[in-house]
Amino acid sequence: MELQNINSQTSAAFAQSPEKRNQMGQQQFLQLLVAQMRHQDPINPLDGAEFAAQLAQFNSVEQLINVNSGIQQLQMSQDMMSVGLTNSLAASLTGKNVKAISNSVPFTTGEPSEIRFKLNHSATELDVVILNKDGREVRREGLQHVAAGDNSWEWDGRNGAGNRLPEGEYFVRIEARDDDGGNVMAITYIEGMASKVRYTSEGVKLSINGIEVPIGDVEEVGLPL
Repeated sequence: MELQNINSQTSAAFAQSPEKRNQMGQQQFLQLLVAQMRHQDPINPLDGAEFAAQLAQFNSVEQLINVNSGIQQLQMSQDMMSVGLTNSLAASLTGKNVKAISNSVPFTTGEPSEIRFKLNHSATELDVVILNKDGREVRREGLQHVAAGDNSWEWDGRNGAGNRLPEGEYFVRIEARDDDGGNVMAITYIEGMASKVRYTSEGVKLSINGIEVPIGDVEEVGLPL
């Protein structure tokens, strides 16, 4: 067999991007097989068993390529269906009362903000910490003996010194401890009517009380209050 010709065929078959050099496609495999047959040594030709084995290997490669292509098409169809269902579901949530995981706290002058949170078990001591958009603490309120499950606390919009803060979006952090001083896991929620749906590159977002939350963070949906 003329090794120089075989090497030339091999180089042409694999002249592609670096990330694909380790992948042999249907066309590349066929090129190598044809080159091997064309340039085999007449004194020592390829025996029938070996040729049959290579044909079987080629058939297996072809089938695997077809299966992989089918799986990719199925995945694309499922992704498109999932996006369509998510968009339809999001649109149907407008006008409904929605409860979603969020640490955002909207504050409007004259209206106290209700902060909702859930504890995985009861806490002996609990601090509700209000943060501004810069992440700076503006208020800390200590509570005692808070039960497990859903809880709430109303914030009047004042800082730790009793001064009223400007309207806008704030954030809340719950620091809860049990009898032994260990941390108690807490999840904060926002609840209200979903007034708008926005489709972004980061996914679908719902507007609840003026705060946007990803649709994946929605926990409960109910009729308008």
